[in-house]
Amino acid sequence: MSVLDLPEFDRAQLHAIEVLRGGGAVVVTSPSPLTYGVVARDARAVNFLKGRPVEQPVGISVHSEAAHDQLFQYLDLQTDTLAAIDFALAERISVLAPIRSDPTMPEWVAPAIQDGWVLFFDGCWGPLALLWLTFPFLYGSSANRSGEAPVVSATEARARLPADTVIIDADHLRTPATAYGASTIIRAEPDRRLTLHRSGVQDQASGGADALLERLREFRSAIAVLDGSTRTPLGKTYLSTAVTEDGEPKQLVPKTRIRLGFARVPNKNSDGPRVYDVVRTHAGCNRMGTAVAAGELLTGGSLWIPGLGGTQVGCRPPLRDQEEWLKTFLTSKPSWRLSGDELTLASGGTTITLLDRKIAEPDFPLDGTRWKVLTTITNADLRQYHHHAEQAWISFHDERLTGWTGCNELSGTFTRNNTELNFSDLVTTNRDCTAETATLQTAILATLGPAVTYTIDHNQLTLLAPSGIGLDLKAE
Repeated sequence: MSVLDLPEFDRAQLHAIEVLRGGGAVVVTSPSPLTYGVVARDARAVNFLKGRPVEQPVGISVHSEAAHDQLFQYLDLQTDTLAAIDFALAERISVLAPIRSDPTMPEWVAPAIQDGWVLFFDGCWGPLALLWLTFPFLYGSSANRSGEAPVVSATEARARLPADTVIIDADHLRTPATAYGASTIIRAEPDRRLTLHRSGVQDQASGGADALLERLREFRSAIAVLDGSTRTPLGKTYLSTAVTEDGEPKQLVPKTRIRLGFARVPNKNSDGPRVYDVVRTHAGCNRMGTAVAAGELLTGGSLWIPGLGGTQVGCRPPLRDQEEWLKTFLTSKPSWRLSGDELTLASGGTTITLLDRKIAEPDFPLDGTRWKVLTTITNADLRQYHHHAEQAWISFHDERLTGWTGCNELSGTFTRNNTELNFSDLVTTNRDCTAETATLQTAILATLGPAVTYTIDHNQLTLLAPSGIGLDLKAE
C-alpha cells in the first residue's frame, strides 16, 4: 500500500511527522475539552510559531516510558508524590516540579527548565498515536500566539496562525464540549505540598482546584500506605544470581538468567486505574509482563501478579519448561525482600535471588568497544532486522568515529554530552553495496547527525536521532 492509499487523516499525520523530523513545529488536536497544542522536536520552533523569544522555556511531553523514567529520576520529590504526578499525567494535567541540578541530566530536559523547575505533560492521544509514538519526547505549548486566547478548533487555528502552519485536524474525533480551555498546571513542592499553579479545564471540571488537589492528595496518601516505609524495587531491573528448591540449587537452562524489571507509569487509556505498577520478566525465550493498579503489585511484602502475558515465540522444550516454571512461581504470590542491591523472592520452598542489573552487568564503555549493528529503528520504537545485509559496526575513541557499513569503511568525528552525541565530517569509501546492505548503510548515515541520544544498557547501545530513526547495536 502506498501513502496515497492511506486515509486522509493518516496521511496528515505522516506529513506532520516529516515536518517534525525536519525541525519544524506542527499543531495537534487534543481530546476535548483541551485546546489545540503546538509541538516540535526543537523547542525554538514552538516559540517561533507562538511569536515569542526562541529561547523561552517550554513544556515537554514525557509520553514515552523511557523519557518518563529519565525525567523522574532527577525530580526532587518523594516516591508517593511522584505517584500523584503520574495520576495527574493520566488526567492530562500539566506539572511544574522541582528538579535537581545534576551534571548527568539529559540535555533534552533543559528547554523545559526555568529557575530549578521543570514543566511537563503527557500529550499522547490515541487517535494521534502514529505521530506521538514516532518520537520519544516532544516540546509543546498551547497553539496560540502570545497574548491571544487558546485555539479550540482546526478552523480557528487556520484563521489565526500563519498560512503555512501544519495542522492535524481531528475535530471529528473529539467529543463536543460546552467550554474548552488549557490544561490545569499543578505545582509539586519538595515538602510534598501540591498546589495550583494555573487554573484549567481539569480543575474547573472537578468542582474547583481544592477538589482536584484533594483527589491527588488522597491518591498520594493511599500510595504511601501501600508502598510502606521500606524501599521497593520499582524503577529497577534485576538479574538472577541463584535459584534454590527445597534448599538445593536449581540449575537454569545454560546461558539464561531470570530478568525481572519493575516500573510505575501513568495509564494512557481512559479506562482502568490511573496509575499502573508494571512488572516485566524474561527467562530466555518469551518476554512477559503485567500491569496492576499502583500500590497493589508489592503490597504486604508479597508480589501480587494475577497473570502474565507476552510474546508468543515457540520455545524449545527446556526453555518452554523453564518459562512455565517461572510463570507458576511468579503468580504464586511469592514474598519479596530488598537488601541493598539484592532482591529475594520466595514461595513454597523455592527461592530466587537477584541482583540490581547495574551491578550484575555493568554497562560497557562507549569508547574502545566495537558495536555491531543489530537493527535499524524507525518511528522511535519500530525495529527492523536486515538479515541479508553484511554485518556493520561502529567504534568510538575520544572524538573519532570509525566503522564499517557492511560494504564501505566509515569515519568521522563526534562530540558528546551526558546523553547526546553530535556527529560531523562523516566520510565513507565508495564501493557498490547489495540492495539490503545499501539500505542499512543509508540508515546508519541518516542516524549519525546532530543531537543523537545514546543510551547503554550493559552490552546494548541505542542511538536515536531527533527524527525518530536510529540504530540498536551490541558490543562484540
